[in-house]
Amino acid sequence: MRFINIESKHNGPVAINANAISSLQMGHDVVYIYLSGDKPIATQFTDIAHAIDYIQRASSISLTQGV
Repeated sequence: MRFINIESKHNGPVAINANAISSLQMGHDVVYIYLSGDKPIATQFTDIAHAIDYIQRASSISLTQGV
């Protein structure tokens, strides 16, 4: 799994599994990210090309476990 941060339109930052993205769709003025079996996420992206570019280039979130 590869988690990345996305700024949602209404709920602030969201960590998503980039491997679970099933599609991107343009809404009235935002791009929606659809994840497998989940509700769409309204993002702050204004076109699909920029959303795809960000998803491909975004740094992965590193998760560490406490001892």
